Parts: sequence; C-alpha cells; structure tokens
Amino acid sequence: MTQPALFVGLPCAAPAGIDLRCADLFDVLADVRGAALVHADPPWAYSAGAAGKGQANPGDAASSYGTMTEADITRALDLAYDCALPGARLVCWATWPKLLEHLTSGGAGTRWRYVTGGAWLKTPHVGVGYHWQGHTEPVLVYVKKGTPYTDTSNMLGNGWASRPEEHSRKPMEWQRGMLRRWTEPGALVLDAWAGLAPMAAACVLEGRAYVGAEIDPERHGVSLARLRKHT
Repeated sequence: MTQPALFVGLPCAAPAGIDLRCADLFDVLADVRGAALVHADPPWAYSAGAAGKGQANPGDAASSYGTMTEADITRALDLAYDCALPGARLVCWATWPKLLEHLTSGGAGTRWRYVTGGAWLKTPHVGVGYHWQGHTEPVLVYVKKGTPYTDTSNMLGNGWASRPEEHSRKPMEWQRGMLRRWTEPGALVLDAWAGLAPMAAACVLEGRAYVGAEIDPERHGVSLARLRKHT
C-alpha cells in the first residue's frame, strides 16, 4: 500500500552546506561573516512606486517583483563588505540602461574597489546592438583590500554566451568558473538577492558553502526544490 504524502507543500530541505533563507537581505547581511565571494543580482527599479517598490516589467505579472532604490542597493553592497574576507570579490550584475545611474549614484559604496567587468551574451542574439533590449547583461567585479584566498588575478572571462532560462537565472556554468577561480573548496559564498538561486546550485556542484537571501516565498520554494537534483 502506498503511503500518503504527509508533507506535500512544505519546503524542501536544502543540501548540506547550503543555507538559502527566505529573509530580508539586510537581516542576512547583519548575520554573515567570512565570505570569500559575494554574488549580487540586485532588483533594479525601472518604474518605481512608493518607497522604490516598483516592478521590472509592470505590464507582465509573471515577471513582476518588488524592487529597491539605487540608494538601498548601494547600502546593501556596502554592508556586504563587512561580510567578506580580505581579498574577497564582489560580482555584481547590472543592466545597460541602469549602469551609469548605478555607478554615479554610489555603485557598491566607498570601500569596494572596482577592478573589471564582463558581459553575458544571451544567445541566439548576437552583437551589442541588442543590449538595450536586454539581450546582453554587464557584470561588475570589485575586490576587498587584502590577500585573496586563491587566484590573485581579477580579470573576468568576458563575453560568456548562453541561452537564457527563466527570469533571474544567471548562467550557472559561468558562475561555476568564478567559484573555481576565486574561491577554495569549502569556502563561503554570500548570495544577495538569490532569485532562483543558480549560484546555490553552482556551490553544490563545486563544493562551496553558501548563504543566500531571497525574500519572495515562491521563488525561495522553487529554488529549494530545484536544488534537490544537484545532490
């Protein structure tokens, strides 16, 4: 006789070493220390409402989510500095229309040092002429003063090309390369604004510890369920 499913609808358990929290980012930033890499995919506001809580695509309910003001994003990235080890990198995703505004409004705060950048080309689209339509995304790399865990180089492999998946899922294979280059096995990764948490899956596959913050319960639940296939 088949046993009834007693826990249908409850969140799945995260793999060992993976701490993906359904929590406010600022609460997590106050709690985490010792990250060798900080990964940030901020919720940029394109149509901000009260207190900056706009939507990325106001006409598309499926891709709508709460956003943050430039000032709050800068404050969060600045606080992430205290969570990081000396020599740690901050990898921050951006968008071309918001890039100049981000950099001129404070960027990652006053303590992170900008070192390089790269771009993700979303195939099958080719060429930077598409970038205003979201077919490429820039990524910025900062470093915290001090001796890094491993590779002392700061250059990011540029022009990563891959087919995009669901909204907020960055290319996991590129993220795996960042982990191998800039962290040692067992090192801690802090994932601000985890979204659908491809970085968590990358950490599972590369043997890194992980702490991430995703405030949306639906995205959080979906991410935990998907992590099971990587264990």
